[in-house]
Amino acid sequence: LTTPCWTISRDSTYTKAWSFDDWESHQRQSLIRYASHVSSWIFSTTAQNILPTISVVALWTIIVSVVTDHYPIFKTGSTKFTVTLTFLTSPILLLLTLRTNRSLDRMLETRRSWGALSRATRSLMGLICAYIIPCHPQAGLLMARYLAFSGWALKGVLRRHDDDTDMIAALFHNMPLERDWLLNSSTKRPTAIVMRLRYLLSVYGTGDGKNRDLNGRSGGSNGGIPPTALLRMEQVLYDIEQTIGICNRVLISPIPPTYTRHTSRVLTLYMLLLPIALAGMQVSMCPAVITAAFASYILVGIDEIGLEIENPFNLLPMYSMSKGIQNEIENQVVMMDRMPPSP
Repeated sequence: LTTPCWTISRDSTYTKAWSFDDWESHQRQSLIRYASHVSSWIFSTTAQNILPTISVVALWTIIVSVVTDHYPIFKTGSTKFTVTLTFLTSPILLLLTLRTNRSLDRMLETRRSWGALSRATRSLMGLICAYIIPCHPQAGLLMARYLAFSGWALKGVLRRHDDDTDMIAALFHNMPLERDWLLNSSTKRPTAIVMRLRYLLSVYGTGDGKNRDLNGRSGGSNGGIPPTALLRMEQVLYDIEQTIGICNRVLISPIPPTYTRHTSRVLTLYMLLLPIALAGMQVSMCPAVITAAFASYILVGIDEIGLEIENPFNLLPMYSMSKGIQNEIENQVVMMDRMPPSP
């Protein structure tokens, strides 16, 4: 469960939950902020990923400059590419903007869904503390365990190489039937958690005059849950299901790969034509290499950022968010135990 994020920046990063200190560091005076970002340039994960591409572009620029210097006929022909390059610039920028915006929408949608999960689990736990734990403490604590595990279970589904088996063993160590059922569930564990919670609510919220144990066997008396509270619990479960569905949809449905391939091909053509156009404008080798490398850094960097955030689950601080959900559930149970009696 402590599998790290795929891309972690040395500077301010989206891969952790921010504190007040992080915001103060992020919103420093512009000169200090720029100096800090430039000084950490060599540690940039984006720069490291695109450095091979920039190197190839620089090498290609050197080759074109050497050829045009030794063979004047190529210099005459390269002047024709200057106008062509001008027409390509705007469509490329449009392609990159649309793709990056779509990737950012996917990340923000996923982050909102995790916020909805945190809110839903907190709300459902509050209702369980108010209506179920006073009458059925064993069942209420079982529901609390499932809610505390919900964030970890969703994280285990969304991030590769995550294993939540140890967490299940820790939370359900004295409940072997629940543990084995969850470990051997034929559905994904977040969905199994919702199914189990819905079943428990149906058992303890029917108000049929019967009390039942965790396996549904009849026992003593049961006043049931008020219909409005039971309806609210079902609505919260639907919110949790919606979060699971959104995350699964984002995971299995990328931005159409055709769009990504087309952008890569157009960028490749642009990087191939740029040194030729610079030679046609009679730019010497050193300025041409700097110009081509800087242009490729900007354009390829934007494309790389869009590719990184297209799969938001490698970047989101899901460990912190899952831990936060678990802490919220635990705190509500503790507060319920320490709550003074009603007057």
